Amino acid sequence: MEIFPFQYIISNKKVDSLMDNGEIVYHNNLNIQIHTSNRDHLICKEDVIFFGECFDSGNPKSSNKEAVDSLLHLNIEQKIEKLNKLTGFFTFLFFSNDDIYVFNDAAGQLETYISNENDELYIAAQPTLIKDGKNIADEKAPPYITDRKINIFSKTPFKHIIKLIPNFYYDVKEKKLTRFYPENPLPILDNVQVAKEALSVLEASMESMSYRKKMSLAVTAGWDSRILFAASLKSADRIHYFVLNHKTEDGKQDVKIAGEITDAFSKELRVIEYDLSSIQTEENDVNLWKDDVKGRKMAHLMNIHFPDRYLINGNISEVSRNFYDPLPHHLSLKDICYILGLRDGAYEREAVNEWKNTLPHNIHLLDALYWEHKMPNWAGSSKSVSNIHNMVMSPFNNRYLLNLLLSTKRKDRDKYFHKIYELMLKNVGENLAKIPINPTRKHHQIEMMKKAGVYKIYRTVFFRLRKLKF
Repeated sequence: MEIFPFQYIISNKKVDSLMDNGEIVYHNNLNIQIHTSNRDHLICKEDVIFFGECFDSGNPKSSNKEAVDSLLHLNIEQKIEKLNKLTGFFTFLFFSNDDIYVFNDAAGQLETYISNENDELYIAAQPTLIKDGKNIADEKAPPYITDRKINIFSKTPFKHIIKLIPNFYYDVKEKKLTRFYPENPLPILDNVQVAKEALSVLEASMESMSYRKKMSLAVTAGWDSRILFAASLKSADRIHYFVLNHKTEDGKQDVKIAGEITDAFSKELRVIEYDLSSIQTEENDVNLWKDDVKGRKMAHLMNIHFPDRYLINGNISEVSRNFYDPLPHHLSLKDICYILGLRDGAYEREAVNEWKNTLPHNIHLLDALYWEHKMPNWAGSSKSVSNIHNMVMSPFNNRYLLNLLLSTKRKDRDKYFHKIYELMLKNVGENLAKIPINPTRKHHQIEMMKKAGVYKIYRTVFFRLRKLKF
Protein backbone atom coordinates (compact mmCIF):
# COMPACT_ATOMS: atom_id res chain seq x y z
CA MET A 1 0.00 0.00 0.00
CA GLU A 2 1.21 3.49 -0.84
CA ILE A 3 0.79 6.72 1.11
CA PHE A 4 0.45 9.98 -0.81
CA PRO A 5 1.24 13.66 -0.11
CA PHE A 6 -0.80 15.16 2.73
CA GLN A 7 -2.10 11.79 3.80
CA TYR A 8 -1.23 10.72 7.33
CA ILE A 9 -2.04 8.08 9.91
CA ILE A 10 -1.39 8.44 13.64
CA SER A 11 -1.81 5.45 15.95
CA ASN A 12 -0.93 4.07 19.35
CA LYS A 13 -0.57 0.63 17.76
CA LYS A 14 2.79 -0.64 16.56
CA VAL A 15 3.30 -0.23 12.82
CA ASP A 16 3.66 -3.61 11.12
CA SER A 17 4.95 -2.30 7.79
CA LEU A 18 6.03 0.92 6.19
CA MET A 19 3.83 2.06 3.33
CA ASP A 20 5.45 2.85 -0.01
CA ASN A 21 6.91 6.39 -0.01
CA GLY A 22 6.18 6.66 3.70
CA GLU A 23 8.24 7.40 6.76
CA ILE A 24 7.46 7.00 10.45
CA VAL A 25 8.03 9.39 13.35
CA TYR A 26 7.44 8.47 17.00
CA HIS A 27 6.23 10.96 19.59
CA ASN A 28 4.52 10.61 22.98
CA ASN A 29 3.80 6.88 22.49
CA LEU A 30 2.21 7.48 19.11
CA ASN A 31 3.57 6.64 15.68
CA ILE A 32 2.90 8.96 12.77
CA GLN A 33 3.27 7.82 9.17
CA ILE A 34 3.45 10.45 6.41
CA HIS A 35 4.66 10.79 2.84
CA THR A 36 8.38 11.57 2.55
CA SER A 37 7.59 14.87 0.80
CA ASN A 38 5.82 16.11 3.95
CA ARG A 39 8.71 16.08 6.41
CA ASP A 40 8.51 19.86 6.86
CA HIS A 41 4.75 19.65 7.47
CA LEU A 42 5.04 17.42 10.55
CA ILE A 43 6.14 19.06 13.80
CA CYS A 44 6.36 17.20 17.09
CA LYS A 45 7.18 19.41 20.08
CA GLU A 46 6.63 18.41 23.70
CA ASP A 47 2.85 18.47 24.19
CA VAL A 48 1.93 19.06 20.53
CA ILE A 49 1.79 17.15 17.24
CA PHE A 50 1.08 19.26 14.15
CA PHE A 51 0.59 18.17 10.57
CA GLY A 52 -0.30 20.44 7.65
CA GLU A 53 0.35 24.01 6.60
CA CYS A 54 -0.69 27.05 8.63
CA PHE A 55 -0.30 30.81 8.49
CA ASP A 56 -0.60 33.36 11.28
CA SER A 57 -2.16 36.58 9.98
CA GLY A 58 -0.97 38.34 13.12
CA ASN A 59 2.64 37.29 12.39
CA PRO A 60 2.85 36.91 8.59
CA LYS A 61 6.52 35.90 8.54
CA SER A 62 6.08 33.05 11.02
CA SER A 63 6.74 29.47 9.96
CA ASN A 64 4.77 26.34 10.83
CA LYS A 65 7.30 25.68 13.59
CA GLU A 66 6.95 29.16 15.04
CA ALA A 67 3.15 28.88 14.99
CA VAL A 68 3.42 25.56 16.87
CA ASP A 69 5.92 27.00 19.36
CA SER A 70 3.45 29.77 20.22
CA LEU A 71 0.99 27.09 21.43
CA LEU A 72 3.33 25.24 23.77
CA HIS A 73 2.44 25.05 27.48
CA LEU A 74 -0.90 26.86 27.04
CA ASN A 75 -4.14 25.50 28.44
CA ILE A 76 -6.84 24.31 26.04
CA GLU A 77 -8.78 27.58 26.14
CA GLN A 78 -5.64 29.57 25.29
CA LYS A 79 -4.76 27.10 22.51
CA ILE A 80 -8.25 27.48 21.00
CA GLU A 81 -7.91 31.26 21.03
CA LYS A 82 -4.69 31.03 19.02
CA LEU A 83 -6.00 28.29 16.70
CA ASN A 84 -8.96 30.49 15.78
CA LYS A 85 -6.62 32.95 14.08
CA LEU A 86 -4.65 30.41 12.02
CA THR A 87 -5.29 30.04 8.30
CA GLY A 88 -4.45 26.93 6.28
CA PHE A 89 -5.23 23.23 6.55
CA PHE A 90 -3.99 21.16 9.47
CA THR A 91 -4.52 18.70 12.31
CA PHE A 92 -3.28 19.33 15.86
CA LEU A 93 -2.93 16.85 18.72
CA PHE A 94 -2.54 18.40 22.16
CA PHE A 95 -1.37 16.30 25.13
CA SER A 96 -2.59 17.32 28.59
CA ASN A 97 -2.98 15.40 31.88
CA ASP A 98 -2.79 11.94 30.29
CA ASP A 99 -5.35 12.93 27.66
CA ILE A 100 -5.14 13.82 23.97
CA TYR A 101 -7.26 16.47 22.27
CA VAL A 102 -7.58 16.49 18.47
CA PHE A 103 -8.31 19.73 16.61
CA ASN A 104 -8.45 20.56 12.91
CA ASP A 105 -8.52 23.71 10.81
CA ALA A 106 -11.46 26.12 10.70
CA ALA A 107 -13.41 24.31 7.96
CA GLY A 108 -12.01 20.77 8.05
CA GLN A 109 -9.92 21.10 4.90
CA LEU A 110 -7.34 18.57 6.08
CA GLU A 111 -9.66 15.64 6.64
CA THR A 112 -9.47 13.91 10.01
CA TYR A 113 -11.03 10.48 10.59
CA ILE A 114 -10.85 8.88 14.04
CA SER A 115 -11.26 5.32 15.32
CA ASN A 116 -10.91 4.87 19.07
CA GLU A 117 -12.07 1.39 20.07
CA ASN A 118 -10.69 -1.11 22.60
CA ASP A 119 -7.73 1.12 23.49
CA GLU A 120 -6.64 1.25 19.85
CA LEU A 121 -6.43 4.78 18.50
CA TYR A 122 -6.23 5.68 14.82
CA ILE A 123 -6.32 9.22 13.44
CA ALA A 124 -6.01 9.44 9.67
CA ALA A 125 -6.62 11.61 6.64
CA GLN A 126 -8.69 8.85 5.03
CA PRO A 127 -10.76 5.98 6.45
CA THR A 128 -9.00 3.73 3.91
CA LEU A 129 -5.79 4.21 5.92
CA ILE A 130 -7.39 2.83 9.09
CA LYS A 131 -6.85 -0.91 9.03
CA ASP A 132 -7.45 -4.04 11.11
CA GLY A 133 -11.16 -4.21 10.37
CA LYS A 134 -11.93 -0.77 11.75
CA ASN A 135 -13.39 0.44 8.47
CA ILE A 136 -16.16 -2.13 8.25
CA ALA A 137 -19.54 -0.85 7.13
CA ASP A 138 -22.18 0.18 9.63
CA GLU A 139 -25.07 -2.24 9.09
CA LYS A 140 -27.52 0.51 10.10
CA ALA A 141 -26.45 2.75 7.22
CA PRO A 142 -28.82 2.70 4.21
CA PRO A 143 -27.19 1.23 1.09
CA TYR A 144 -27.13 4.57 -0.74
CA ILE A 145 -25.18 6.12 2.14
CA THR A 146 -22.56 3.37 1.94
CA ASP A 147 -22.48 3.24 -1.87
CA ARG A 148 -22.21 7.04 -2.29
CA LYS A 149 -19.79 7.36 0.67
CA ILE A 150 -21.85 9.98 2.45
CA ASN A 151 -20.89 11.47 5.80
CA ILE A 152 -23.61 13.23 7.78
CA PHE A 153 -21.69 15.77 9.81
CA SER A 154 -19.33 13.57 11.91
CA LYS A 155 -21.17 10.31 11.22
CA THR A 156 -19.54 8.08 8.61
CA PRO A 157 -20.89 4.86 7.04
CA PHE A 158 -18.25 2.94 9.02
CA LYS A 159 -19.04 1.19 12.27
CA HIS A 160 -16.07 2.41 14.30
CA ILE A 161 -15.00 5.62 12.52
CA ILE A 162 -16.13 9.22 13.01
CA LYS A 163 -15.05 12.36 11.19
CA LEU A 164 -13.80 15.46 13.00
CA ILE A 165 -15.87 18.36 11.70
CA PRO A 166 -15.30 22.11 12.16
CA ASN A 167 -15.86 23.77 15.54
CA PHE A 168 -15.47 20.52 17.49
CA TYR A 169 -12.49 18.82 19.11
CA TYR A 170 -12.12 15.14 19.94
CA ASP A 171 -11.29 14.04 23.47
CA VAL A 172 -9.43 10.71 23.23
CA LYS A 173 -9.89 9.70 26.89
CA GLU A 174 -13.61 10.51 26.92
CA LYS A 175 -14.03 9.16 23.37
CA LYS A 176 -16.29 11.99 22.33
CA LEU A 177 -16.59 15.11 20.21
CA THR A 178 -17.05 18.42 22.04
CA ARG A 179 -18.25 21.66 20.45
CA PHE A 180 -16.08 24.66 21.32
CA TYR A 181 -17.48 27.25 18.88
CA PRO A 182 -19.50 29.41 18.99
CA GLU A 183 -19.23 29.79 22.75
CA ASN A 184 -20.79 33.25 22.92
CA PRO A 185 -23.52 35.03 20.95
CA LEU A 186 -22.16 36.79 17.87
CA PRO A 187 -22.43 40.57 18.18
CA ILE A 188 -23.79 42.67 15.33
CA LEU A 189 -20.83 44.75 14.23
CA ASP A 190 -20.68 47.76 11.95
CA ASN A 191 -20.34 46.80 8.27
CA VAL A 192 -17.57 49.33 7.63
CA GLN A 193 -15.58 48.05 10.60
CA VAL A 194 -16.00 44.42 9.55
CA ALA A 195 -15.08 45.12 5.92
CA LYS A 196 -11.87 46.85 6.96
CA GLU A 197 -10.79 44.17 9.44
CA ALA A 198 -11.76 41.24 7.19
CA LEU A 199 -9.75 42.66 4.31
CA SER A 200 -6.79 43.13 6.64
CA VAL A 201 -6.91 39.47 7.75
CA LEU A 202 -7.06 38.24 4.14
CA GLU A 203 -4.21 40.53 3.08
CA ALA A 204 -2.04 39.34 5.98
CA SER A 205 -2.80 35.66 5.25
CA MET A 206 -1.82 36.07 1.61
CA GLU A 207 1.27 38.02 2.61
CA SER A 208 2.21 35.13 4.91
CA MET A 209 1.75 32.63 2.08
CA SER A 210 3.90 34.78 -0.21
CA TYR A 211 6.90 34.40 2.12
CA ARG A 212 6.89 30.63 1.60
CA LYS A 213 5.92 30.07 -2.05
CA LYS A 214 4.78 31.85 -5.14
CA MET A 215 1.03 31.76 -5.67
CA SER A 216 -1.47 31.34 -8.48
CA LEU A 217 -4.92 32.87 -8.12
CA ALA A 218 -7.90 32.10 -10.32
CA VAL A 219 -9.87 35.22 -11.24
CA THR A 220 -13.51 34.73 -12.21
CA ALA A 221 -16.72 36.76 -12.38
CA GLY A 222 -17.77 35.72 -8.86
CA TRP A 223 -17.54 37.32 -5.44
CA ASP A 224 -14.95 35.09 -3.79
CA SER A 225 -12.19 35.42 -6.37
CA ARG A 226 -12.85 39.19 -6.61
CA ILE A 227 -12.32 39.59 -2.87
CA LEU A 228 -9.16 37.49 -3.01
CA PHE A 229 -7.86 39.50 -5.95
CA ALA A 230 -8.37 42.66 -3.88
CA ALA A 231 -6.58 41.09 -0.91
CA SER A 232 -3.72 39.87 -3.11
CA LEU A 233 -2.63 43.20 -4.55
CA LYS A 234 -0.14 43.96 -1.78
CA SER A 235 1.59 40.66 -2.60
CA ALA A 236 1.03 40.79 -6.37
CA ASP A 237 4.72 40.46 -7.24
CA ARG A 238 4.52 36.84 -6.03
CA ILE A 239 1.24 35.97 -7.76
CA HIS A 240 0.22 34.74 -11.19
CA TYR A 241 -3.39 35.51 -12.12
CA PHE A 242 -5.23 33.12 -14.39
CA VAL A 243 -8.69 32.10 -15.59
CA LEU A 244 -9.79 28.72 -16.91
CA ASN A 245 -11.63 29.02 -20.21
CA HIS A 246 -14.52 26.66 -19.52
CA LYS A 247 -16.45 25.97 -22.70
CA THR A 248 -19.73 27.24 -21.24
CA GLU A 249 -21.66 30.49 -21.23
CA ASP A 250 -20.60 31.16 -17.64
CA GLY A 251 -17.02 30.36 -18.62
CA LYS A 252 -17.11 33.05 -21.30
CA GLN A 253 -18.25 35.55 -18.68
CA ASP A 254 -15.40 34.48 -16.38
CA VAL A 255 -12.82 35.19 -19.08
CA LYS A 256 -14.40 38.54 -19.98
CA ILE A 257 -14.77 39.79 -16.40
CA ALA A 258 -11.36 38.47 -15.32
CA GLY A 259 -9.80 40.48 -18.14
CA GLU A 260 -11.60 43.64 -17.01
CA ILE A 261 -10.48 43.16 -13.41
CA THR A 262 -6.82 42.54 -14.16
CA ASP A 263 -6.70 45.28 -16.81
CA ALA A 264 -8.05 47.79 -14.29
CA PHE A 265 -4.97 47.14 -12.14
CA SER A 266 -2.47 46.52 -14.94
CA LYS A 267 -1.96 42.87 -14.01
CA GLU A 268 -1.17 40.11 -16.48
CA LEU A 269 -3.84 37.43 -16.90
CA ARG A 270 -3.24 33.96 -18.30
CA VAL A 271 -6.24 32.43 -20.04
CA ILE A 272 -5.84 28.67 -19.84
CA GLU A 273 -7.38 26.54 -22.55
CA TYR A 274 -7.77 22.92 -21.59
CA ASP A 275 -9.17 19.56 -22.56
CA LEU A 276 -9.52 17.15 -19.65
CA SER A 277 -10.00 14.19 -21.98
CA SER A 278 -6.37 14.54 -23.07
CA ILE A 279 -5.01 14.41 -19.50
CA GLN A 280 -3.95 11.01 -18.21
CA THR A 281 -3.88 10.21 -14.48
CA GLU A 282 -1.15 7.85 -13.37
CA GLU A 283 -2.33 6.59 -9.98
CA ASN A 284 -4.40 3.42 -9.85
CA ASP A 285 -4.80 3.29 -6.06
CA VAL A 286 -4.42 6.64 -4.34
CA ASN A 287 -5.92 5.62 -1.00
CA LEU A 288 -8.75 8.08 -1.48
CA TRP A 289 -12.09 7.07 -0.06
CA LYS A 290 -13.85 9.63 -2.27
CA ASP A 291 -11.73 9.55 -5.39
CA ASP A 292 -12.55 12.03 -8.13
CA VAL A 293 -10.94 11.44 -11.52
CA LYS A 294 -11.97 14.86 -12.81
CA GLY A 295 -10.48 16.47 -9.71
CA ARG A 296 -7.21 14.64 -10.22
CA LYS A 297 -7.13 15.68 -13.86
CA MET A 298 -7.67 19.31 -12.88
CA ALA A 299 -4.83 18.98 -10.36
CA HIS A 300 -2.57 17.61 -13.13
CA LEU A 301 -3.58 20.55 -15.31
CA MET A 302 -2.62 23.02 -12.59
CA ASN A 303 0.75 21.32 -12.16
CA ILE A 304 1.43 21.71 -15.86
CA HIS A 305 0.88 25.46 -15.67
CA PHE A 306 1.79 26.28 -12.05
CA PRO A 307 4.15 23.70 -10.51
CA ASP A 308 5.31 24.09 -6.90
CA ARG A 309 2.98 26.96 -6.04
CA TYR A 310 0.12 27.62 -3.69
CA LEU A 311 -3.11 27.49 -5.66
CA ILE A 312 -5.43 30.04 -4.08
CA ASN A 313 -9.18 29.56 -4.22
CA GLY A 314 -12.21 31.10 -2.55
CA ASN A 315 -13.77 28.05 -0.91
CA ILE A 316 -15.06 28.61 2.63
CA SER A 317 -16.24 32.14 1.74
CA GLU A 318 -19.62 30.54 1.07
CA VAL A 319 -20.10 30.16 4.85
CA SER A 320 -20.50 33.93 5.17
CA ARG A 321 -22.63 34.33 2.02
CA ASN A 322 -25.92 32.86 3.29
CA PHE A 323 -25.65 30.19 0.65
CA TYR A 324 -28.91 28.42 1.50
CA ASP A 325 -31.04 31.58 1.92
CA PRO A 326 -33.86 32.37 1.68
CA LEU A 327 -35.64 29.36 3.19
CA PRO A 328 -38.55 29.02 5.64
CA HIS A 329 -37.68 30.14 9.16
CA HIS A 330 -38.64 26.90 10.91
CA LEU A 331 -36.93 23.81 9.50
CA SER A 332 -37.77 20.26 10.56
CA LEU A 333 -35.32 17.34 10.58
CA LYS A 334 -36.99 16.24 7.34
CA ASP A 335 -36.30 19.67 5.83
CA ILE A 336 -32.65 19.57 6.90
CA CYS A 337 -32.23 16.11 5.38
CA TYR A 338 -33.57 17.49 2.09
CA ILE A 339 -31.17 20.46 2.19
CA LEU A 340 -28.26 18.07 2.73
CA GLY A 341 -29.34 15.81 -0.14
CA LEU A 342 -30.36 12.97 2.16
CA ARG A 343 -33.40 10.75 2.28
CA ASP A 344 -35.82 11.07 5.18
CA GLY A 345 -34.98 7.91 7.12
CA ALA A 346 -34.37 7.04 10.76
CA TYR A 347 -30.57 6.78 10.24
CA GLU A 348 -30.41 10.20 8.56
CA ARG A 349 -32.68 11.91 11.09
CA GLU A 350 -30.74 10.50 14.02
CA ALA A 351 -27.44 11.80 12.63
CA VAL A 352 -28.89 15.25 11.90
CA ASN A 353 -30.61 15.47 15.28
CA GLU A 354 -27.44 14.46 17.13
CA TRP A 355 -25.62 17.36 15.48
CA LYS A 356 -28.52 19.79 15.88
CA ASN A 357 -28.65 19.15 19.62
CA THR A 358 -25.09 20.52 19.94
CA LEU A 359 -25.97 23.76 18.17
CA PRO A 360 -26.43 26.80 20.43
CA HIS A 361 -28.55 29.78 19.46
CA ASN A 362 -25.36 31.76 18.88
CA ILE A 363 -25.22 30.96 15.17
CA HIS A 364 -27.88 30.70 12.46
CA LEU A 365 -28.84 27.12 11.59
CA LEU A 366 -28.25 27.60 7.85
CA ASP A 367 -24.79 29.11 8.39
CA ALA A 368 -23.86 26.17 10.62
CA LEU A 369 -25.24 23.62 8.12
CA TYR A 370 -23.02 24.93 5.36
CA TRP A 371 -19.97 25.34 7.59
CA GLU A 372 -20.08 22.07 9.49
CA HIS A 373 -21.49 19.66 6.91
CA LYS A 374 -20.89 21.03 3.42
CA MET A 375 -17.39 22.41 3.96
CA PRO A 376 -15.67 19.31 5.44
CA ASN A 377 -17.63 16.78 3.40
CA TRP A 378 -17.45 18.52 0.02
CA ALA A 379 -14.58 21.03 -0.01
CA GLY A 380 -12.53 18.90 2.41
CA SER A 381 -12.79 15.74 0.33
CA SER A 382 -12.04 17.79 -2.79
CA LYS A 383 -8.82 19.08 -1.22
CA SER A 384 -7.85 15.53 -0.26
CA VAL A 385 -7.85 14.82 -3.99
CA SER A 386 -6.09 17.96 -5.20
CA ASN A 387 -3.50 18.09 -2.41
CA ILE A 388 -2.00 14.82 -3.60
CA HIS A 389 -0.68 16.86 -6.53
CA ASN A 390 -0.55 20.47 -5.34
CA MET A 391 -1.25 22.68 -2.34
CA VAL A 392 -4.64 24.34 -2.56
CA MET A 393 -5.16 27.17 -0.08
CA SER A 394 -8.23 29.13 0.90
CA PRO A 395 -7.38 32.36 2.76
CA PHE A 396 -10.99 32.33 4.04
CA ASN A 397 -10.24 29.21 6.10
CA ASN A 398 -9.80 31.17 9.31
CA ARG A 399 -12.30 30.95 12.19
CA TYR A 400 -11.62 34.49 13.42
CA LEU A 401 -12.34 35.81 9.92
CA LEU A 402 -15.55 33.77 9.53
CA ASN A 403 -16.71 34.84 12.99
CA LEU A 404 -16.09 38.45 11.98
CA LEU A 405 -18.05 38.17 8.74
CA LEU A 406 -20.92 36.35 10.46
CA SER A 407 -21.14 39.17 13.04
CA THR A 408 -23.18 41.26 10.62
CA LYS A 409 -26.84 41.41 9.67
CA ARG A 410 -27.85 38.46 7.51
CA LYS A 411 -29.60 40.69 5.00
CA ASP A 412 -26.27 42.45 4.35
CA ARG A 413 -24.47 39.26 3.33
CA ASP A 414 -26.81 38.07 0.61
CA LYS A 415 -24.93 35.59 -1.57
CA TYR A 416 -25.80 37.59 -4.70
CA PHE A 417 -25.59 41.12 -3.27
CA HIS A 418 -23.10 41.04 -0.39
CA LYS A 419 -22.82 44.52 1.13
CA ILE A 420 -19.78 43.72 3.28
CA TYR A 421 -17.90 42.28 0.31
CA GLU A 422 -18.85 45.33 -1.73
CA LEU A 423 -17.35 47.57 0.97
CA MET A 424 -14.19 45.45 0.98
CA LEU A 425 -13.83 45.94 -2.77
CA LYS A 426 -14.39 49.69 -2.48
CA ASN A 427 -11.65 49.87 0.16
CA VAL A 428 -9.22 48.70 -2.52
CA GLY A 429 -10.65 50.46 -5.58
CA GLU A 430 -14.01 51.70 -6.85
CA ASN A 431 -13.38 49.87 -10.15
CA LEU A 432 -13.48 46.52 -8.39
CA ALA A 433 -16.98 47.19 -7.11
CA LYS A 434 -18.27 48.63 -10.39
CA ILE A 435 -17.29 45.70 -12.62
CA PRO A 436 -20.38 43.42 -12.67
CA ILE A 437 -20.51 40.36 -10.42
CA ASN A 438 -21.62 37.20 -12.25
CA PRO A 439 -23.52 38.97 -15.08
CA THR A 440 -25.27 35.77 -16.16
CA ARG A 441 -28.88 35.17 -17.17
CA LYS A 442 -29.58 33.39 -13.88
CA HIS A 443 -28.12 36.25 -11.86
CA HIS A 444 -30.21 38.78 -13.78
CA GLN A 445 -33.40 36.76 -13.24
CA ILE A 446 -32.76 36.55 -9.50
CA GLU A 447 -32.05 40.28 -9.36
CA MET A 448 -35.39 40.99 -11.05
CA MET A 449 -37.25 38.63 -8.69
CA LYS A 450 -35.68 40.29 -5.66
CA LYS A 451 -36.62 43.76 -6.88
CA ALA A 452 -40.18 42.56 -7.48
CA GLY A 453 -40.30 41.09 -3.96
CA VAL A 454 -41.15 37.57 -5.13
CA TYR A 455 -37.83 35.73 -4.72
CA LYS A 456 -38.48 34.62 -1.14
CA ILE A 457 -41.96 33.37 -2.11
CA TYR A 458 -40.47 31.50 -5.08
CA ARG A 459 -37.85 29.84 -2.86
CA THR A 460 -40.40 28.89 -0.22
CA VAL A 461 -42.83 27.34 -2.70
CA PHE A 462 -40.15 25.42 -4.57
CA PHE A 463 -38.65 24.28 -1.25
CA ARG A 464 -41.99 22.87 -0.10
CA LEU A 465 -42.41 21.15 -3.47
CA ARG A 466 -38.83 19.80 -3.15
CA LYS A 467 -37.87 21.39 -6.47
CA LEU A 468 -34.87 23.38 -5.24
CA LYS A 469 -31.37 22.17 -5.99
CA PHE A 470 -28.78 22.47 -3.23
